[in-house]
Amino acid sequence: MTSAPPLAAPGPVLTPTLPATPTPFAPNRDGLPTGPVENAAAALPWADWSSLQWAGFLLLAVLVALVLLVSIRRIVHRLHLVREQEELGHRDLDGPVLPPAHVFTALVPARGPAGLAVTLDLLARQQHPDVRVLVAVDPVDTLTLDVATSAVRRHPGRVRVVRAGSSAGRPSAVAASLVDALAEVAEVGDGVVGIFAAGDRPHPRLFALVDSVLTRTDADAVQHARRPALEAAPWWAPRTALDRWWWSRSVVRSHGRAGFVPLSDGTLFVRHSWLAWSGGWDASCAEAGLDLGVRMTVAGARVVIATSPETTTVERSPGGLRDLARARSSWVRGCLQVLGHGDWRRLRPGARRRALGVLTEPLLDAGVTIVTAAALVSTVLVGAPGLVIALAAVPVLPWLLSQLLDVGGATEAAAEQGRRATGRERLLVVVGSVPDRLVTLVAVAAAVGAELATVRSRTEGPSASSDPIRAGRPVGVDEPATG
Repeated sequence: MTSAPPLAAPGPVLTPTLPATPTPFAPNRDGLPTGPVENAAAALPWADWSSLQWAGFLLLAVLVALVLLVSIRRIVHRLHLVREQEELGHRDLDGPVLPPAHVFTALVPARGPAGLAVTLDLLARQQHPDVRVLVAVDPVDTLTLDVATSAVRRHPGRVRVVRAGSSAGRPSAVAASLVDALAEVAEVGDGVVGIFAAGDRPHPRLFALVDSVLTRTDADAVQHARRPALEAAPWWAPRTALDRWWWSRSVVRSHGRAGFVPLSDGTLFVRHSWLAWSGGWDASCAEAGLDLGVRMTVAGARVVIATSPETTTVERSPGGLRDLARARSSWVRGCLQVLGHGDWRRLRPGARRRALGVLTEPLLDAGVTIVTAAALVSTVLVGAPGLVIALAAVPVLPWLLSQLLDVGGATEAAAEQGRRATGRERLLVVVGSVPDRLVTLVAVAAAVGAELATVRSRTEGPSASSDPIRAGRPVGVDEPATG
């Protein structure tokens, strides 16, 4: 028989103590944080900002707002898609065409043999009874002269070679050739003058359709669509072709609705009476067509935009990056020159705002690119709060939207060529947008530098211009009747 073990004596009563460090608050654990409200407010990213930091944040917000405004305005202009048959009457080429009522003279300034033979053959074979082709060639350029002379032998009576002077010292070789060839137009006969570039491939029924447009609308000038073909190589070709597609399909028509049409130096048809009255092209302007369009609009000319996917003139793509940058630099410089001439100030308010927007658009696009890149890089490098970085990245959103629209535009542009857009073309449209912006920046910098150098080199005052508008001639005196 065993006995029970003795019971242990009771120990002392324990007194609970608080831990040395407070336990962090955990949600849904029956408790509330005991910290003061001021500590929560102090945790906000802008709580300890200095006045200089607030000023920088507000400046960034203003810049982002301006970038958004420019980007959204550009998207709106691209989406201004209207039906092509409003001017051409019918998209179908089998539709009725009015009887011929005008005599056409096609001017082709040839500054090289590339693509010249194809252009002259297509112009000489136009399905219109009254078309004459004048090709302006510098006699020193023997290779180009041989190509033009061969076209004269193939199409006797329709193609004629005229002598063009040297373009040395003149910003635009095209305008210099047009000025030299314009004197020969009167000998061929009055009527309508069409301008084409070497390498253009006009549709066989283009002149017949433009003749119908002139008859129906009584227009003084007709600007027809012209753009490069959508091709998968080189890498910049899809991006360039798509930008031109948006321009001819929508953007230029958006400006035309407001009363301002930025004319180009190709696939443009102008009545000879207007060219003779206004003095024709300004050989000192890098983009003589843009300058001529402003002067004609100021004088009250009726300019019609006639576009159709079936009759769009296919132009020659730039041969390399240097040619691409040179073409864009010429456009930017032309915009700066027309902006400096000041003729656009005589337009009515709506057209004046559009003209100012077109002339300053290259500078605004360059500014948008610089501001967006600088804001993103600077905010990330300085370790700015996430809120500031997110604000700096807001301009990327319209850029993404623009890329989506460009992919859809590439699909439709390829469909107009009778095929489907390839995956490479769609990819290059998106991927090529970044280096394309860099090429544009280089072109803008080169154009601004060249124009500033030209302004500094002028030691004499501006000479009297042969243009009746710039020379102070009253509009409406001895000028052609407008439609």
